[in-house]
Amino acid sequence: MNDSHRGKGQPNPEPVKPPKVAPMGEGQSVKTAPEKGPLAISAEQVMPRSSRRSLAVVSQNWPKTSEPLRKALVLGVGLSGLASAKLLSRLGFEVIASDRKLASQLGAEALEMDAIGVNLIAEETAFSLLGAGYGAPDLVVPSPGIPRDHALLSLAREKEIEIAGEMELAARHVPIPILAVTGSNGKSTVTALTGHVLERSQIPCFVGGNIGLPLSVLALDYLNDNLGDRRYAVIEVSSFQLETVSRFMAKAATFLNLSPDHLDRHGDMKGYFEAKCRIFNLQGPNETAVLNLDDPYVRDLAPNSRRFCFSRQTRPKYGAYYYGGEIIVVDGDLVLAKRPWSDFRLIGDHNVDNVMAATGLAMAAGVSPVLALAAATSYSPSDHRLQPVGEYGGIRFVDDSKGTNVGAVASAIQSFSSPIVLILGGRDKDLDFSYLAPYVREKVKHLVLMGECREKILKSLGGEAPHTVVWDMAEAVSAAIKAAKPGDVVLLSPACASFDLFENYKRRGEVFAQEVKKSFGLEPPSASRESPGGADQSAPGVTLDDSLGNGGKGGKNGHH
Repeated sequence: MNDSHRGKGQPNPEPVKPPKVAPMGEGQSVKTAPEKGPLAISAEQVMPRSSRRSLAVVSQNWPKTSEPLRKALVLGVGLSGLASAKLLSRLGFEVIASDRKLASQLGAEALEMDAIGVNLIAEETAFSLLGAGYGAPDLVVPSPGIPRDHALLSLAREKEIEIAGEMELAARHVPIPILAVTGSNGKSTVTALTGHVLERSQIPCFVGGNIGLPLSVLALDYLNDNLGDRRYAVIEVSSFQLETVSRFMAKAATFLNLSPDHLDRHGDMKGYFEAKCRIFNLQGPNETAVLNLDDPYVRDLAPNSRRFCFSRQTRPKYGAYYYGGEIIVVDGDLVLAKRPWSDFRLIGDHNVDNVMAATGLAMAAGVSPVLALAAATSYSPSDHRLQPVGEYGGIRFVDDSKGTNVGAVASAIQSFSSPIVLILGGRDKDLDFSYLAPYVREKVKHLVLMGECREKILKSLGGEAPHTVVWDMAEAVSAAIKAAKPGDVVLLSPACASFDLFENYKRRGEVFAQEVKKSFGLEPPSASRESPGGADQSAPGVTLDDSLGNGGKGGKNGHH
């Protein structure tokens, strides 16, 4: 690959060889579910007559069977589980939900389940229900954070009970095309940016999935005649959600990049990679795959799809590339559009990739490349992703609390030319922090290591830069200010989940900003230190209601 356009000053770490997994379409295609089974049913069979209308899209995904579905078991009571239960109830199921927590501990979630007629049972009762012969559920819907090897799911497979996640279930009742986004880093930005471009191009759309509202909310809107004029669904998709897809298909999908993450869940990079690849499930020449040519893991995927490729190093046959300070969209020898990077509000090389990926998705939805690039210029970065906190004492403070893996932190480091004081640490996700060594060596003047994982990070990176080891955010900010000088950047980009000290990554970023302002006399003193035991402590690096033990307070916390 031509490397002549690589940005100056970027470290060039030893490349990691991709796992030996055949790309989709090359002997590694995901098997689709058989036409028989509990999910094989037309929605017409379970909808009240008053709501029956044109169901062509739904019916083609739910083949008819002689008997309607009767019972479904939802595992995990939270945002995703509640959305699944509402959709299943609307479709005529008897819905049972299970969670490790007792109903009295679930609070609002239990009340909402009760309001729609869902019977809440303990996890032990769920085992008995799945093991029963007559009366066992026809379908199990796990929340995203419940691993495939969970004992309840293993029992369901043993009993040949179909398993479908919330996204898979919802996609079968969404009548508009889906634009899907996955990758280790940049998913939320590309999802929100694509939705922004479509809306600015007068194409109403739904934006959600692993961020914001679950896809089931859109499916319910459709079944309740509330779809409105929305023409596309733009959804962020995590590897956890992709584990349970079978007939999910996106009109356009992107796998942005791959770096180590969630190895505590998937076991190794191979398992993580294979889960991500399922986003191209069932795609053919009429569907678009948006691929990063600079990432050796993803650049050769989806050979059966229409491939829109993007790069900062080489010009693709069809796609977008960055050269001479401009994003250029091409089709063969024809230049379709170009726009100077200085026109955009985003910063960092990784955001050049994000804009090019969003352009490819928007073009698949019928937006012209000229209009797509123009619309993208008005997009502002999302909260807690390289979000400026302010400049105090000549020092810039930047909140990248959403940087929950080493790849995200590497991208964040490369976004600045000034010396960096980097705050790392939190709850470990079984990552190899030595991945960051060349980036720290190149640009970081001082490391501040905090949280549960501080000693592990110290062993991997302690020799790369001067360092201070602390426990909480107040101590981290204080140490960072002492190490910084005017002109430096203090960057919170933890490479870890937040659950050792905080409820979620958002709260971590908020406390960082509070402590910075307090240090300069701009914030009144308050008890900003968090103690372990927040709402999401049971499942590190999760989103929605990711485990049976998580009450599912919603929001996105590093699902990748």
